Amino acid sequence: MKRALAIFLCVAVMAALFSGCRKKGVSALYFAVPGGGGSFDPQIVENGAANLVVRNCFEGLVYPDANGDPEPAAAVSWEVSEDKRVYTFHLRENAKWHLSATAAEDLGDVLPKNFAPEVTADDFVFALQRAVDPVTRSPQAKRLSNITGAAEILAGSAKPETLGVKAKDAHTLVITLVRAEPGFLETLSEPLCMPCNRVFFEATGGRYGLRIKYLIANGPFYLTKFEDNTFRLAKNPDYTGPHAAKTDVIWLYGGKEESAAIESLTNGDYTGAVLSESAAASVGLKNPVATGAWDLLRGFLFNCKNEDLANEELRAAFFYASGISELCKANGKDPANAVCPKTLGTADGYAVKADPDAAAAHLNAALKALKKTDVAFTLLCEPQFENSLRYFLQEWQKSLGIHCGVSLETVTAAEMEKRVRAGEYDIAFYPVRAEDRSPVSYFEQFSALSSRSICSYADEDYDAAVSALRFPGENTFSDMQTRFWNAHLLLPVWHEQTVLLCRAGVNGVRMPGGEDRLYLFDAYSD
Repeated sequence: MKRALAIFLCVAVMAALFSGCRKKGVSALYFAVPGGGGSFDPQIVENGAANLVVRNCFEGLVYPDANGDPEPAAAVSWEVSEDKRVYTFHLRENAKWHLSATAAEDLGDVLPKNFAPEVTADDFVFALQRAVDPVTRSPQAKRLSNITGAAEILAGSAKPETLGVKAKDAHTLVITLVRAEPGFLETLSEPLCMPCNRVFFEATGGRYGLRIKYLIANGPFYLTKFEDNTFRLAKNPDYTGPHAAKTDVIWLYGGKEESAAIESLTNGDYTGAVLSESAAASVGLKNPVATGAWDLLRGFLFNCKNEDLANEELRAAFFYASGISELCKANGKDPANAVCPKTLGTADGYAVKADPDAAAAHLNAALKALKKTDVAFTLLCEPQFENSLRYFLQEWQKSLGIHCGVSLETVTAAEMEKRVRAGEYDIAFYPVRAEDRSPVSYFEQFSALSSRSICSYADEDYDAAVSALRFPGENTFSDMQTRFWNAHLLLPVWHEQTVLLCRAGVNGVRMPGGEDRLYLFDAYSD
């Protein structure tokens, strides 16, 4: 009987929601977004379209509002103890999990007959325990290391059940921290902290989040299609919270080249597209709706996996070899004079100034330490920057001389991203991203200890400084910026925006902080 009902539900859902992109009477929006698929398990999802699916299909304790500040979501309210270490959350009592017909049909013989769809405090306890469990291999697990017991669990010396997260009752969750952490609520809005239903997870037999039938949702949408980097989100009929979807169906098309996305946006196939600042400026839409985030800092990124560039003196030589004003002017940009994207609230004071004598001195010291007479590197860049960078390299070479050569290699933005993430480059003219408003997350991506490392910088003092940045009084943001500048890992050139460009009449899309934080529950078209 249970299996027959599941099959009937599956047929009904497919008939109502899965047939055709533009079914009459069904409101739909279509977006080109970065990246592709992967696991939809919130505790292990990383960047790209899969991340966006999780953010819109799951609801954490809090959501970021349009400015990125935490607002109620699964938790309707919370209190924080006087010492800022104990957080008590009160959950919405009518919140439910949506078990899709696909999941019900496939797992009907595994899920218990008394499966309860209620979202409870235990769902958050289990999720956070999974996140810090080394078995899960969550790439963001260190962000939870300040929860009581987390450091020991991450080190493998304690069990996940000892984590300082408790369900006081079905709708009251208590989280205890080791030290006060001002940005903790923002961390709780991340996919890492989204709830996980223990019974459903165990029923998937280790396949949780890998396919639609092994996925459950408690957010405004649920996933109904995933094929060839195309994702279809449907309005969740069981959602009872403050962020109910205003559009019936959202289509996400991941991994599209910007040229293809622009063509589809221009001819009306897409409602909107996430684009670089320069690409968005070239799109000829009538009365477009643009949502921007200054989440990028374009600059020369040095790969410390290269045994020569691991030498700090050598990296410093490049910093003094030439100014950047002419390069910025050639591309219509203003010099950054900062080491972080603007979304982090950076301050100026880190101007790149030419000093040929200093460049030569650093280069000579590096060659002596490396016991080499000359070094050579390849600089990756995107085609639109090739001409201006060739002129810039000529200026570099005047200061560095014949003992340090740099050749140019042009690659697509997608290839650039792939090679930087794989560590397969020497120097890259690369847009470094702030994935959220956390300075810790930004600076951590340069460390060799990070699974997200983009330059493999190995320095214990740097890692300690990044970790201490989370806590008041231990390391200020200003101190960290200076330390980063002095490490000579990224020579900043200019700031860039990520832009969500939509056709006229599209409203309500949230993008607080950049492309990986795209929220679509308020989106609608006039």
